[in-house]
Amino acid sequence: MILSFKMVVDTSYFRFYQPKQFSTLKTTMVLLLMLAISVSCLSIESYAFSEDVLYKQFINFAISHNKTYFLNPKNSSELIFRFETFKENVARAIQLNKAYMNDSYLVYGVNKFSDLTPEEFTKMYLSGLKQNKHQKAWQNTTSLSFHHNESHQKLNLPSKVDWRDKHVVNPVLDQETCGACWAFSTVETIESMFAIQNRSMPPHLSVQELIDCDFTNQGCSGGDITSACIWAYNNGVAYEEDYPLKDKTETCKQLEPSAKRVHLKSCSSYHYVNQETKILDLLANHGPVAVSVDATTWHNYIGGIIQFHCSQNINHAVQIVGYDLTGDVPYYIIRNSWGSNFGDKGYVYVKYGGNVCGLASEVSSLDVKTS
Repeated sequence: MILSFKMVVDTSYFRFYQPKQFSTLKTTMVLLLMLAISVSCLSIESYAFSEDVLYKQFINFAISHNKTYFLNPKNSSELIFRFETFKENVARAIQLNKAYMNDSYLVYGVNKFSDLTPEEFTKMYLSGLKQNKHQKAWQNTTSLSFHHNESHQKLNLPSKVDWRDKHVVNPVLDQETCGACWAFSTVETIESMFAIQNRSMPPHLSVQELIDCDFTNQGCSGGDITSACIWAYNNGVAYEEDYPLKDKTETCKQLEPSAKRVHLKSCSSYHYVNQETKILDLLANHGPVAVSVDATTWHNYIGGIIQFHCSQNINHAVQIVGYDLTGDVPYYIIRNSWGSNFGDKGYVYVKYGGNVCGLASEVSSLDVKTS
């Protein structure tokens, strides 16, 4: 079982710094040096409820994440607002963790989003997934198929699958505030399937090309996995070196006809609510999949297995790269696109069964044309 490590920040040797005391670079650098020896990851145990200690922890957070409002003494109103928001996120994390009934098992806490309100977090990171608008239209085609609630026999599956161990999963990317999770999850799955089917290392393919050139979607303003899959099937996907990631919507660039591309052979979208064994089957016997999820409470996620407080308000897209059924709580291994400084080195763990976070609602699996 994956547990979040608990590291408590000892703030006893800090003075209680107020914003006005950061008017000089020298003062700031001294504080940076002092904070460098402290731990940047705060646990619930370190969330003392006094205003003083919370403020010291907020300072640690602001410096660790290079928050510009913290270094600008003229921006005191912004600093105060962010501190109040930080306190609200700490309180929310404490409430969310109560469901786990185990003080050594923390799922929510302080992360890089802890100075964002829920409304800001939703606008910046959960506005990129639109409803699948092509599923019915393509349902009867042979090249891209869509399936719903098919009966199946109980499968004999391995107790653990992790495609990272096979070296077919690239490093975690960061979409920043570009709402193109639909493109990231699709391209990541194409990369993994290319590696599996060609018995090679995964290529680095261009997410940016889909952001700019897939006009059935809306770039950083949102899209859906199925539309991205259809575009990739029709056009192929260029390599990252030929079309680098910018994390913003730009004008579509026409590459030379000789530019390398990975082409899809097929893409399928499944609705597996109440049939999650089929997701395990895909992961074990085929490869990673792209899925839609409800990531609302991921705002405060720091590690561990999400079991509660995750509904089916679909608003984000990710890649599932494996599962683990060996512990007390079986879980999926999910590669997110919010950078390696989120969650467990960029990964999120969600309980298997019960459609937690709505991840069984739209499951996309694909095959590439082999070289």
